[in-house]
Amino acid sequence: MNTWDLIRSAGIGAYLMLFLSVAWGLAATTAPLGKRVSKASAAALHQMMSSVGLVLLGLHLAASFADSFMPFSLAELAVPMASEYRPVAVAFGIASMYVTVLVIVASLLRSRIGTARWRRTHLLAVPAFVLALVHGVFAGSDGPRPWMFWVYVSTGLTVLFLVVVRGLSAGYRPERAAPRARPTSIGNPTPAPVSTTNA
Repeated sequence: MNTWDLIRSAGIGAYLMLFLSVAWGLAATTAPLGKRVSKASAAALHQMMSSVGLVLLGLHLAASFADSFMPFSLAELAVPMASEYRPVAVAFGIASMYVTVLVIVASLLRSRIGTARWRRTHLLAVPAFVLALVHGVFAGSDGPRPWMFWVYVSTGLTVLFLVVVRGLSAGYRPERAAPRARPTSIGNPTPAPVSTTNA
């Protein structure tokens, strides 16, 4: 695999992981959709998607820096509008990267910054996805391809649908699946109540 293929595949993979993370986060915390998912399972899957997406984003940036055909400097990868190649579209990708990292860092510091501040910061995941979508459509070489076009359409509409459902169900938190009750020990049966009435 050459660096150009790595740039494309890692970029698409990072976008899809961001989509899955955002979509899962919205679905798992929406009353009509998240009732059957335990909080621990939802959080673990959400964190796994975010972590994989971050790794793929790192590969996307590293391959862009190492590519010999159209190399990007560190400044072009980190500073919006510094790129000579489609500067506006690349700037959307850089902005998405910064917002995504902010959301992940806030999640790691949740115990320190508090739940209320963490929730407000976590809402930025949706704008981060929109920025990544615009970046992919206008900066990615696969954007004009029909299959990639429909990937963008389907993922964008899915997130839009989930955001609308989340907004309509605001204030109604889903009831998580109740944890399984521990079985009563056979060796320690519950003693029967002692009657206080005289025979």
